[in-house]
Amino acid sequence: MKKSILRIIIFTLAIASFPLLSQAQSTYKFSLSDAQDFAYEHNYDLINSGKDIEIARKQVTEYLSYGFPQINASLAFNDFIALPTFIIPEGSFGPDSPEQEVQFGTKYTASGEIIANQLILDGRYFLGIQASRKLLDKTEKEYLKNQLDIKEEVAKVYYTVLVTRENNKILDTTLIKVSRLVEETKILFESGFAEDTDVDQLKLIAADLEATSIYSHNQMEIAYNFLKYLLGLQLQDSVVLLNDFNQMLLEVNHFALMNEVFDYNENINYQIIMAQEHLAVSKLKVERTEYYPSISAFLSYQTMAQRNKFDIFGDGRWYPTAIWGLEMKIPILSSGYRSSRVQAARLNLEKVKTASEQLKAGLTIKVQTAKSEFNNAYLLKLNKQKSMETAEKIYIKTAIKYREGMSTSLELLQAHNQFLSNESEYMLTILAMMNAKLTLEKLLTTF
Repeated sequence: MKKSILRIIIFTLAIASFPLLSQAQSTYKFSLSDAQDFAYEHNYDLINSGKDIEIARKQVTEYLSYGFPQINASLAFNDFIALPTFIIPEGSFGPDSPEQEVQFGTKYTASGEIIANQLILDGRYFLGIQASRKLLDKTEKEYLKNQLDIKEEVAKVYYTVLVTRENNKILDTTLIKVSRLVEETKILFESGFAEDTDVDQLKLIAADLEATSIYSHNQMEIAYNFLKYLLGLQLQDSVVLLNDFNQMLLEVNHFALMNEVFDYNENINYQIIMAQEHLAVSKLKVERTEYYPSISAFLSYQTMAQRNKFDIFGDGRWYPTAIWGLEMKIPILSSGYRSSRVQAARLNLEKVKTASEQLKAGLTIKVQTAKSEFNNAYLLKLNKQKSMETAEKIYIKTAIKYREGMSTSLELLQAHNQFLSNESEYMLTILAMMNAKLTLEKLLTTF
């Protein structure tokens, strides 16, 4: 509970530090399911997670595009400030011909070229497409997991607001009753039927209640702000929760949750690790294709102009060249580079397989633990409910006796503190039970 409160405070401070983008205030009314659906569309983390899916889809398209024709064009212009000089050795044109220096070419040249390439056979290409699709599958499953996380987070904060709001109602009602009792005791004191210590004791009770109420209302405000953050709303927006405290308790089906059968194959975390394993298998296959040859075809058309005057686009001729052909790349020696990559991919696959076995065993233990914690929280809630109801009866009876002069202010103070303590513990056990319920439901959620 302390960790949850601390986290809420941290996020609230973070939100408060951001400048408000708009001063316009909007009011939103949410049931719990409405709030969760709204978060699916507007939560910051889920928006980014959705972008990850789009990126993965683009990567699939990127790999597919490698197998289609690739066409590129180039233009070049050269101005030979100094033409290259070539040396013709002695005797090249006869036994007595001297060594000569000659220059070939023109001062200006220009060329244009279009090259088309088509991949014909490349194992890395086809397996790369498979790997990119496995990555997309893994990314989509991670998005579902993020949705599940946000669903749980929204529910936890929603429940926190409901519990705190109910707690505030009890505190405010009690404060009104105590304030009335203070005024009645003042009148009795002024009439000589009560001691001044009685008035002071009741004032102490009222002051303590007021301080507790202020703190509780502040906690509810913090919880509201955190809920706005999860929903992607602005701090100045207003949120109205449509579910109430009693409805929340009625939705707890202890028997159904305790008897629901768990299948780790339907768990989103296991599905993600399996998708990761499939991706690791694909990557290993891709690395192995580095040992295989690849074949591609090409078609090139080039035209060139050569001028001694700067009239490239004049009436001079352009000399075309066209060529097509096939190219085969045959891996021969990489000095261990390819072998190292294959071994690394194999080790990564083994690592993922170990992680999947670990997760499989861990999930079973987690579900058993979650069921045990939920059951304990449920039973503790029932126990604390009885204690709170008993403490409330004692407090009411003691207050009546005090009005009738049959009880002291000290006894009333003790009964009051006992009631508040039990009421606070009861609310905390409700929240703990609801959080344990959410944890168990999350583990049991199937996809």
